[in-house]
Amino acid sequence: MGRTTAKKKISTSPSSPPKWKWSAGSRVLSTIGGSKVREQFLDLVPTQVEGVYIGFCTKSWTTGEASYLFPMEKGLNDNESGMTLAKDWKYVFAFLSRRDIDIDDGTTPMKAKRGSKWDWKVVVVVINDDSTTEIVGRHIANCFSKFTKNKNVMDSPEKYTYRQCYADNPKALNHYLLDMDVAMILKSLVYESGGYTSKKELIKDEEILTAFYGTNQF
Repeated sequence: MGRTTAKKKISTSPSSPPKWKWSAGSRVLSTIGGSKVREQFLDLVPTQVEGVYIGFCTKSWTTGEASYLFPMEKGLNDNESGMTLAKDWKYVFAFLSRRDIDIDDGTTPMKAKRGSKWDWKVVVVVINDDSTTEIVGRHIANCFSKFTKNKNVMDSPEKYTYRQCYADNPKALNHYLLDMDVAMILKSLVYESGGYTSKKELIKDEEILTAFYGTNQF
């Protein structure tokens, strides 16, 4: 039997130290069930009503599912804290149900996701100064993120990130909202502050009615 040649040991030491550090024997703890921050997206869509936008808040980890906005809606509508939030949030006019355009009867809200019993709530945003949608979107996202850090509001904080404004082809306000909510906004933004002496005079304003309802035929 011939002699065997001993194999040379090959060094596996890196030529330079890695840019990351890890201590042998340490462990990585799972974040499942913990207090991991959940990321939410905010997108804005302009309507035909000048200065009025619809904000869509969605969950980052799934497709076509609305964010949970009930704590924000409850806070804004609160008799005591609502005025303070309205000042801080500045551009947030209301949280309202999204219209189900597949049924499109003006009274049926879209659900937060398929099979859910909860309505999909959108943010009605009013910009009445020279702020850009970028500034407004970031401001609202930061306000919502800060609000969810309150343990009395939500068990786990959420991080809202503004993404973009879809500026193409604005639609009438009632494309996104229920008819009764459109009427409420019309009354609040136009009738009560627009210098109209009567509802009959307002109804004659074809431009306004078209922007809100997509038609001037009433």
